[in-house]
Amino acid sequence: MNYTHTFVATCLAAFLVAPCAWGAVDYVVAVEKGTDADPAWHAVVDALKAKHAAEVLVYDGNANLHALLPGLKVAKPKYVCFVTKPETAGRDLVVNAAQLLRQIDDDPYGDALWGIITGYDAADALRLAKTPKGREVRRTATSMGSDGALDGWQAGFASDEANKDNFWQKKPGGEKEKSSTGGDPAKALAQAFNTIDVDYFVTSGHATQHDWQIIYNRNEGSLRHDDEANLRFMNPAGAVYPMKSASPKIYLAAGNCLIGHVDKRACMATSWIHSGGVEQFCGYTCVTFFGFMGWGVKSHLEEARCSFAEAFYLQNQMLLWVLSHKKDGALMRQALTPDDFGNGHNVQAFIQAHVKELVKSKDGKLALDQEALGFLWDRDIVAFYGDPAERVTFPDERRSLVVDVKDDAVAVTFRRDMNFGALGDVKSARPVMALLARPPAGTKLVDAKGEVVADAVVNDRFVLIPVAGKHVAGETLRYRIVR
Repeated sequence: MNYTHTFVATCLAAFLVAPCAWGAVDYVVAVEKGTDADPAWHAVVDALKAKHAAEVLVYDGNANLHALLPGLKVAKPKYVCFVTKPETAGRDLVVNAAQLLRQIDDDPYGDALWGIITGYDAADALRLAKTPKGREVRRTATSMGSDGALDGWQAGFASDEANKDNFWQKKPGGEKEKSSTGGDPAKALAQAFNTIDVDYFVTSGHATQHDWQIIYNRNEGSLRHDDEANLRFMNPAGAVYPMKSASPKIYLAAGNCLIGHVDKRACMATSWIHSGGVEQFCGYTCVTFFGFMGWGVKSHLEEARCSFAEAFYLQNQMLLWVLSHKKDGALMRQALTPDDFGNGHNVQAFIQAHVKELVKSKDGKLALDQEALGFLWDRDIVAFYGDPAERVTFPDERRSLVVDVKDDAVAVTFRRDMNFGALGDVKSARPVMALLARPPAGTKLVDAKGEVVADAVVNDRFVLIPVAGKHVAGETLRYRIVR
């Protein structure tokens, strides 16, 4: 579903991620029992164990993830990777895992970066497990193209979900060119994918578990898959254009409904992994009407201050921080079940189940708190597939600010002019965030004057600094972490 960027653009976090060593074990592989019993899939676990010196924990069904908690409390890992066959990689795993990983310690924030490794078959999952630990995006593609979409990139292409004729491409070593699709954007996209290798693809528009609509709200072509998880573009007349691109890439379905939900062995998520070369994929398992998670991950990643997996983690922590301002923080810990989301479409049933937590007084009357509803809906339904320790990043020259944390000293240096809005307004405030390399020296943050920074968060995992107003390139803000 398409989503206006207005709210998200005014409420984005800024952060830099530093290498971390958080607990007794750096990496935990949590493998589903039936998956682990299959030798081909057990090889995936062995690959991750060898790659990360990981500890392995086994769980018996998505409804029993809580049984992992004692082991996680002992390990306190930086990363948790769930390994599972596609038949047990659905929304129930995503929702339950999101809540489980906020329970390792006593604060209401997430305690580990996490992802899910699955695929159409075990060979797909093994490829994800063996991905390199670091890679940089230099070639991009998007469905939200404009004249500036490919500026500064080595190569790439862009369609325009608002206009079926618009298309831009830049071949390696060449110049950016705008052309017409000739009324067939499905054909243009297939040709571009098959001739230009890209590292990153980002989309919006309508989607389901089994297709993506190329042009928003109009039948002008789609991307689908066959029963063996092979991606193929199709136009309205029924012409099929196979997608043969298997170059390594990440895929962010920032504004698409349902595309991140693995409801069958062959679906869009597993097909992108199987035949589209995707190594990491972030997408919604339900409809998206609010979009805070998806569009926020996009901004974090594209402003070059973290990896893809870290963008997913920190955007979720920012969401929780915003929820701390709703209903005295009760929505941060609000228990949800996968059944609360039904088939992923029924928002009204979700409202009825949680209406007491989502009303506010307005002119003496009770009215639905649309923001609280949106944040709570987005909190646990976005999936991240791939190794969470794989660091896929945007080039450093695109970074908008740098956060330097040394012992108790924190410095925020701006690389470009930025406007952070009004302090205390969670709709416009843009907190600066940084993962911590070690447990902090204290739990409070003070500014250069020694005054406590109200509404800041300092915990074992990250520091969050509310920042307001305009700041110019070259300016540095200084803070200290104290007891």
